[in-house]
Amino acid sequence: MMNPEQRRRLYKFVIHDMAVQSLQRDFAVIESLKMSKVYMPILEQLLKAITNDYYNLKRLLAKNKIKIVKWEKVSEHFSKHFFI
Repeated sequence: MMNPEQRRRLYKFVIHDMAVQSLQRDFAVIESLKMSKVYMPILEQLLKAITNDYYNLKRLLAKNKIKIVKWEKVSEHFSKHFFI
């Protein structure tokens, strides 16, 4: 059974993973914009910060012996996350 703090960390981990994936997909679109030179450095910094937080949360979960086993897409808006 997970305590509330572990549950909060797991939730943040999932949110960070989704944010990283979303930003990586957005890079291709933003590169084609005329103002990409303005937006790209901002997005790169944001992606770097979120990725850093993602790996820190992953380490904290590993210390608590919580491991993400499988991510399964259920539909366009939902996914299942299996962890032990």
